[in-house]
Amino acid sequence: MKKGLSNRERENETPITQDLSQLFGQFIEARQRPSDPKPLCEKTLRSYGQAYGTFRSAVVGVTFEEQLVESVRSLIDERLKDGHLSSSGMNVYIRGLNSYFSWCCDLGFLLNNVKIKLLSVERRKRPRTLETQEISNWKEFNCVTLSQRRVKHMALVELDTGIREEECLALLESDIDWSGSRLWVGSGKGGANREVPLSAEEKKALRRFLAETSHCRRKDGKTPTPIFCTKTGGRLSYRNALRDLKAVAGRLGLSWVSWHSFRRTFATQYIRNGGLLVDLQQILGHADIRTTILYLGNEIDEIVAMHDEHSPLSLSHKHRAKKSLSSEIPTVRTALSSGFRQR
Repeated sequence: MKKGLSNRERENETPITQDLSQLFGQFIEARQRPSDPKPLCEKTLRSYGQAYGTFRSAVVGVTFEEQLVESVRSLIDERLKDGHLSSSGMNVYIRGLNSYFSWCCDLGFLLNNVKIKLLSVERRKRPRTLETQEISNWKEFNCVTLSQRRVKHMALVELDTGIREEECLALLESDIDWSGSRLWVGSGKGGANREVPLSAEEKKALRRFLAETSHCRRKDGKTPTPIFCTKTGGRLSYRNALRDLKAVAGRLGLSWVSWHSFRRTFATQYIRNGGLLVDLQQILGHADIRTTILYLGNEIDEIVAMHDEHSPLSLSHKHRAKKSLSSEIPTVRTALSSGFRQR
């Protein structure tokens, strides 16, 4: 109980009638059910588990709801002082904990919707995307092992379709519509599903990959085989896929690459090559177009190069040679505006 409270203030505190430390397993189980409005994907489940593991000691033994925020905040201060987590990393865990508290409130285990405020963080640099030459290096990478071949073709599928890594791992051979040139994504984020287009070049690459890995695939026809399966025809885990990615990316000199880099590269290049924002939203599976816009943006070098053309203090365009970078590279904003005009 808080120190310094009057008897009346203590009487107004809301007691916690259930042991919150015992309810977390039920929360995870409930959020995995197909009937849940937005069932959690494997990656989010891991994040929630890590979040609760971080904050469990702050929740255990708390008697009143009003003490939860103070207890969690104290633990956050301790962890930040240790230096094991940054403010942005801590915010990921805070969001997971807030989701758990909201679930407890919805079911009546908490009478109030307890919310932990997110920490302020420094503005991050826009994540990097792959350049044209780096994409070519992925396409031309000479694979020796199964894991290298699998990583290469997973990267190419994500560069061609923009699907998430978890969605890529869940793809089955039956999800390929060869004649319709599309993939069926049946296990999207939040339980959503959609169709995404497949280019002619990627169809050829996928056919080669399936032929080269036919010895790994189940022949009984009863159990569907993932496209990017293990040696025994099973589903590859996210952790092993990330491990294999880092190994190949290191050989290509791209140690900064993550699986999400390919999705972001697809989105940026799609718009730069003249694609429409509303089409990109549908392909990426975003419910809100504002999420799609967050994926886009020019690098600061491109913005600086364009500045003379747009600043009110610049000389007239008619009296200056246009030799800036912006005259050679189509920009995201130009593509966005032209896309809206076409609509």
